[in-house]
This record gives sequence, structure tokens and C-alpha cells, in this order.
Amino acid sequence: MDLYKKIEKLTKQELVDLIMNIVDGDENVEKKVEYKLISPNDEIKASKQLIRKYINENKRRGFISWRNVHAALEGAEMVLEKGRNKLITGEEEVTVRLSIATLSIVIDMLQYADDSGGEIGYMVNQCITLLEDASSLVLVSSDYRVQDTMFQLLVKEAMHKRYDGWSDTRYQLLDVCTIYSVRAAARKKLEATLDKLLSDIDAISSWSSDYDQEAIHKLQLKILERNGEFDRVEQFINDNLEYDEFRKMAIEKELENENFGAALQLCEEGEKNDEKYPGLVKQWKQYRLQVYEGLGDIEKQKELLFEFVYANDYEPYNKLKELFRQDEWNTVVEDIFATFENADTGYLPNVYVYIAKQENRTDKILQYCQYSPISILEYYRFLLDDHLKEAQVLFLDYVRGEAEEATDRKKYRNVCKKLETYKLAFGEAKFQDFVMELRDTYERKPAFLNELEKIERKVLKI
Repeated sequence: MDLYKKIEKLTKQELVDLIMNIVDGDENVEKKVEYKLISPNDEIKASKQLIRKYINENKRRGFISWRNVHAALEGAEMVLEKGRNKLITGEEEVTVRLSIATLSIVIDMLQYADDSGGEIGYMVNQCITLLEDASSLVLVSSDYRVQDTMFQLLVKEAMHKRYDGWSDTRYQLLDVCTIYSVRAAARKKLEATLDKLLSDIDAISSWSSDYDQEAIHKLQLKILERNGEFDRVEQFINDNLEYDEFRKMAIEKELENENFGAALQLCEEGEKNDEKYPGLVKQWKQYRLQVYEGLGDIEKQKELLFEFVYANDYEPYNKLKELFRQDEWNTVVEDIFATFENADTGYLPNVYVYIAKQENRTDKILQYCQYSPISILEYYRFLLDDHLKEAQVLFLDYVRGEAEEATDRKKYRNVCKKLETYKLAFGEAKFQDFVMELRDTYERKPAFLNELEKIERKVLKI
């Protein structure tokens, strides 16, 4: 007989006695049972008290360490779980109130807790997700009065001073508010709120001003999209091309419509405007590559792909290769290697060895290892067939250098770990010869000799 059936057969008094017995033995269970039994009129107040109770119990001198954050959030999780259940039973209004209550308290925790584990941030996102789900249902299942009340609560919460230092969460709340913007009154108030925020940002210039302005403009765009005003959407995007997200949207729209000329112009303008920001310039060039692909312009594609490869980018290599016949490519790849080798940089970039591996050019892998001795630890296996002697010399020279620099047991142990790899690569006899060399060289370093003995026993299973 399973547990459910056993419990089902208990009398009312037996059930009460069972529950009280469990509660008496566990304080956490007692809290959860009390929370389950609160009356609907007290739900929000009791929920706030529960959340704060767990938070306060885990404070030490006014601070919550990362070890205690999970326990401190147990009350918040219980309240959110109740909110999810309310959503299932059609009580969307209560869900919104519980979610706001939870968020308002949890966001304050960031001021006095170590959230290096990201649990508070995760809880904040859970609150926002639940608010989105509940608001979508409020809009289709509740009357205008309830919709207006929920909207007003959300706007009030979003504009609370507690979010002055956490603008991303403020914008997430305002994003939830856009759900209600299909109603004229809500839209009017939300648009006025966003305009006020923009005015405040313009009045106080800061390092984050551009980010904040872009975030608010994206919310304004969301309002237009939710109301199906697609002609205005297109114009709004074009009016805000100074923000990279809007330029991306404009380019993608032109690419989708195969308006390659317009897309190309947007890319080139972006490259010019953002020349001080290499990451953005690369992004616009990647879009420009899509334009050339759409136009079938092979030469322009090659030009950009070469540029990407020479900037140490891996992915464009295969695309570039596809644009050449095999007999052409043999010459091209030699030119690529030569360009890297002749560059006055003193090193070879990672893409060099990547191409060497793809082309099965062990001579170039060897050359890369000569430029970067530490890389022999990773690439020796590619050299064992064709360049065994050279690989062994590089490996020995590198480890000798490491041994010479080693000054404590930790570093000695690190050197010996590389000897284990050396044995795998070049065999037991070479390994023993090298261990003997190191013993002779560092005979006055007993800690080093001890580590050499340990690795020898391990490798040779003595």
C-alpha cells in the first residue's frame, strides 16, 4: 500500500496529530505549513513577512555571505511557487501582487549580499518571467479595472528609487508594462513615463547614458510593435540608427527583403561611425559579407574573408577556401602562411596553426611551435611522424627552461607533470635519459629530486 492510500485512510484527528508531529520536529516545515494556511486577505502581507524572515535569519552583521544566499531566498521561492499555483487556478491578479512583493524585497538584497553565485539575479529573472506570464493572462481574462490596477502597480514599482542602481531590472519591469500598452490609457501613461526617463538622462550625462537611451528607445519600439503599427516601426528604427541594435534591425530587414544596396549603405555607415570600436566595426563587416553573398560578388567576399583571417579569425577560413578551386588554393594558402611569417610581430597568431592543422601541414605546425615553445605541449602529436627529432628538441628545450625557472616544490611538480607527457610522446628510454639529466643538473635541490623520483615511480610503475 503506497503512502497516499495510507494517509487517505486516516481520520481527521489522526491527520491533525500527524501534521503537528511533523511540524514540532522541523521549524522549516512549520513555516511552510503556516504559510499554506494563511487567509487570502493576509497573503501579500504574510508573503513579505516570510521573505524577510528567511533573509533576516541568514544575515550576519547586516550582510549575507554567498554561502547563505540560497537559504536566505527560500522564503522568496516559496512565495513565487504560490504565485505560479495562483496562475494555474486563474488568480492572475494575486500572482502579479506576489511577484512584485517578492521582487521589491529581493532586489534590495543586492545591496547587502554576495551574489557571486548569481542566485539573487536568477530570482529577479524568475519574478520578471512570472510577471510577464501573469500580465499576458490579465490582459485576456480580466476586466479593464483589474488591468488598469495591475498596470499602475507595475509602473509604480518600476519607477521606485530602489531601481536607480539597477536600471536593467527597471527596464525589464517597463517591458512587462508594454503588454498593457494595447489599451490607450496605459499606453499614454507608459509613453509619458519613458519620455520623462529620457529627459532625465539627457539632463544628467553619464558613462551609461547611451546604453540607457537605447534601452528606452527599444521599449518605445516595443509599444509600436505590440500595437501593430509597422509603418511607424520601420520609421522609428531608421530614426535611431545611431544605436547599434537599431542599425542591426535595419540591416537585417533590408537583407530579408533583398534590398542589398540599402543594406550595404547601412553597413558602411556603421563602419565609419563606429571606427573607434573594433567589435562593432567587425559586426558591420560581417553583415557586409552577407550583402556580398546575396549579390554573388565573389571578389568582395574574398577581400573581406582575407581581412578576417589576417585578423586571427578562424571561421572565415573555410568560407574563403570554398571560393577557390583546389589548384588555386594551394598557392593562396602559401601566401597566407607567408603573410603571417613575414609580419613584423615576433609571433604567429593562433589562426596560423589552425590553418596548418586543417591543411595537414606539419612543417608549419613545427614552425608555429618554434615561435611559441610552450605550444609543443599541445601540438607534439602532429609532429611525431614527420618531425620527431625536431619535436623532441623543442620539448626538451622548453622543459629545461621551465626547470631553470622553478624555485619551489609547486613549480618542480609542474615540471615533472610535463615529463609524463614527454614519456608518452618519445618513449620510456628518452624519458629516463631526461630524468637522469635533470637529476645531475639539480642535484643540490632535494625537493626537485624528490618530485623527479615521484614522477619516475608513477610513469615506470616502480
